[in-house]
Amino acid sequence: MLDLETSFGDLRDSILVTDPNRVIVFANKAMENLLRLKRAELVGSKTRRFFAKQSQYDDIGKLYSKSSDQERHKACPIELVLGDGTIKSVEVVSAPLYDTSQVLTGFLFIARDLSDRIALENKLSDIALTLEDALDAVSDGFALYDKEDRLVICNDNYREIYAHSAPAIFPGNRFEDILRFGLNRQQYDTGELSEEEWLGQRLEWHRQADGSVIEQNLQDGRWLRITETRTGSGAIAGIRVDITELKNAQAQAETAYKNLFLMADSISACVTEVDLSGTCVYANKTACEWFRGTSEELIGTRLRERLPWKEREIIRTVFQEARSGRKAVLETCFHFPDGIARECRVDCNPRFNDRGEVDGFVVLGTDVTDRKKTERTLSELYAITSTRELGHEDKIREILRLGCEHFDLSFGIISHVFEDNYTITHAHSPNGELVPGTGFPLMDTYCALTLDADEPIATTDAANSNFAQHPCYEIFALESYIGAPLLVDGARHGTINFTDPNARKRDFTPADIQIVRQFADWVGHEIARQRDHQALMDAKINLEKVANIDDLTQVLNRRAFFEAASKEVQRFRRTKQPFTAVMMDLDKFKDINDMYGHAVGDEVLKLFASTVKNALRAVDVFGRIGGEEFCMILSDTSVDDAMIACERLRERVVRDCQVDVVERTITCSMGLATAGRDDIEFSGLMQKADAALYEAKASGRNKCVPYSEAPLEQAPAYGTEP
Repeated sequence: MLDLETSFGDLRDSILVTDPNRVIVFANKAMENLLRLKRAELVGSKTRRFFAKQSQYDDIGKLYSKSSDQERHKACPIELVLGDGTIKSVEVVSAPLYDTSQVLTGFLFIARDLSDRIALENKLSDIALTLEDALDAVSDGFALYDKEDRLVICNDNYREIYAHSAPAIFPGNRFEDILRFGLNRQQYDTGELSEEEWLGQRLEWHRQADGSVIEQNLQDGRWLRITETRTGSGAIAGIRVDITELKNAQAQAETAYKNLFLMADSISACVTEVDLSGTCVYANKTACEWFRGTSEELIGTRLRERLPWKEREIIRTVFQEARSGRKAVLETCFHFPDGIARECRVDCNPRFNDRGEVDGFVVLGTDVTDRKKTERTLSELYAITSTRELGHEDKIREILRLGCEHFDLSFGIISHVFEDNYTITHAHSPNGELVPGTGFPLMDTYCALTLDADEPIATTDAANSNFAQHPCYEIFALESYIGAPLLVDGARHGTINFTDPNARKRDFTPADIQIVRQFADWVGHEIARQRDHQALMDAKINLEKVANIDDLTQVLNRRAFFEAASKEVQRFRRTKQPFTAVMMDLDKFKDINDMYGHAVGDEVLKLFASTVKNALRAVDVFGRIGGEEFCMILSDTSVDDAMIACERLRERVVRDCQVDVVERTITCSMGLATAGRDDIEFSGLMQKADAALYEAKASGRNKCVPYSEAPLEQAPAYGTEP
């Protein structure tokens, strides 16, 4: 007993020794305290008295009927009845005791009080339940894996997220096994990776557990955001958040953003975004073309520094206005790095941050060159076509000039096409190279294409178009062309076209096509109007001719002659330049009519009138007064000069006015009277000339006699009666 006290008396564990019949022979102080009885009360008692349950007492006894020490040494939970009648839970480990002869001498019982541990376990159980309740209240999925990578705990949301893997999600199961279970049931979208590649990558992320965020795509289209962190004990805690709506919103935003970029790149306007310093942060496709650079080359630079300094100043003032938070707008001309000058409308829109402060600008530059040019061209076209200061030819020349300026081309041509011949009728060229009247085979001109198309056509780069296959390109090497068919009164007349040997920097626009169509319409209308005007003038001339010309002799009739004579008198009054009136009469004309008939007489009159008319100057006036009487006015001619002219004319009549059927010589007599101060009416002067004519006839005919105030028998006469 002394040895037992020495060995176990002061141990912290509760020790009890019994004989083979389980009668207590020793209890240490810790056991006294546990059972709440003195050692004297314990020794000699059977252990049965301390078992609250007979079954537990019997189970302990059965252990020693077995040969396996492993079973005997197992810890058994027992509920003990203490000396004060209370019950306490303990854990008992027992072992048989043998003497040196291997004879069973008793049993050793070691009891440990489980109250604190049970209380702790209950407390931990309560905490675990509380934790589970808390985790289940979390909308995200949570899972905790121990350092052996086995599941410790997870919430219901975790199981719901991985519904296909739920049968494998239980405490103690390895993370890899859970993943494989899900893979076998197509839980995950592995993308282009094989299942093993995907699994290896996912396990690598899981083991790192460095708090980084990864995104996982499930086969049903859902997206998860996963964050895994390693705890101090080596466990891995992970959160799974369903970000499907966020991913869809991101996808929609990215699509919208791409569409916005596509839209920005599709429009013909220059769209840029700059910060407060003017540094570019975005440039659309058109901006890259205008500023002659790629998006990468332009972003990070100040675009306005690529413009001439005067234009930089204009942009600077626009930015200053937009800094106040108001949209700034202006229209002006800019010379861009691509070599093209454009009239632009600039809309500078301030960009605001979350605090409502201006932190940059979105600048929209719209090319309004064509609109402005079209407006100016149409305005000038209206001015040209509506003015009364320009004639038909001048208007056409101005339209060709205007077209060359509008299209920025050197040559403007209006052609007339007849069958296969092309003739320039009007032209505008820098140095007068194109001459109206020049002709070409129609098939050697681009206008053949225009007429075949029966509508306006154009090219700004013939070398890289189907125009390069046309003979005109080989012959004239014209790179730029725009032309339209020219109709006059609905019938094909030719073309109007504008050309240049250089490629045009700007493409022709639909507005340009309409402009050349309007040019063609107006020129066709003007040509038709000119034709109508010419026809009207010809008709007027014919009417005047009918009204003023003697039908038989085709010289002025009596009325027209006296009108012309009146003008000569008025001129004489102004200039004092003399003129001579000459009365003329065919000698014995009545005899010709009587002997040969009126037809021969008419032939004589026509021959006489033609002979005299062809012998006179353009300034002289000649007309038939009636019957065989004629009168002429010799402008700026004195009586002496008039006599010389009349005598020559008399001789010419004798020579050139003979008719075969008339046997006698046809002659004429003339009486001359030169205008003097007293002659204020032609009728008075004509009377004088008529008196002189009478003297010529009375004195023998075929004579030229000037008027004289002297008696008739004293007046000089020229010529003789044949």
